[in-house]
Amino acid sequence: MPRIEYVDTPERYGDEIRRLLYTADEEFVPPLSNREGTTQTDGLEEQRNDALDEYYEQCIDQSFVLVHETDDVHGFLSFRQGYDIEALGSYTPSTYVSTIVVDPSQRRKGYARSMYQELLTNVPPEVLDPYVTTRTWHTNDHHLDLLDELGFELLERIENDRGDGIDTVYYGIEVSEFDD
Repeated sequence: MPRIEYVDTPERYGDEIRRLLYTADEEFVPPLSNREGTTQTDGLEEQRNDALDEYYEQCIDQSFVLVHETDDVHGFLSFRQGYDIEALGSYTPSTYVSTIVVDPSQRRKGYARSMYQELLTNVPPEVLDPYVTTRTWHTNDHHLDLLDELGFELLERIENDRGDGIDTVYYGIEVSEFDD
């Protein structure tokens, strides 16, 4: 039975986290291998190549919620504390979910929902800010549906931020308002 838990030292699972990043790379818009890192806000429409190791290095320095059986990781949600950018409005400081990935062979089992629920209800209070925020692209329907179902609110939409016709959207929730 998979465990879903907060992990503040994810290095033990580094190989599995890297594997999942490589597996999901092209599913992201833009691909993770084209980004400078987990919080890049400018130049998302510009193409870079072979930057996935750089992305991994920033990601592994964050905290995680993992779905795993022993050392086999089925999914992860990485986050950082104290995130504060203008697009978040009053939802700062926030615990910012920078990346969420579920292994394709493990999808449609509720793992993404469970990882968000774990973050919002079981992460130690000293690790969690008053708000949880994330960003994605406006056509990432499965993620957006999940955020809506969990009670996240649209905070900002930046048109054509990821290329022609691809908008960046920021979502947030006040932790005290989350109703499991």
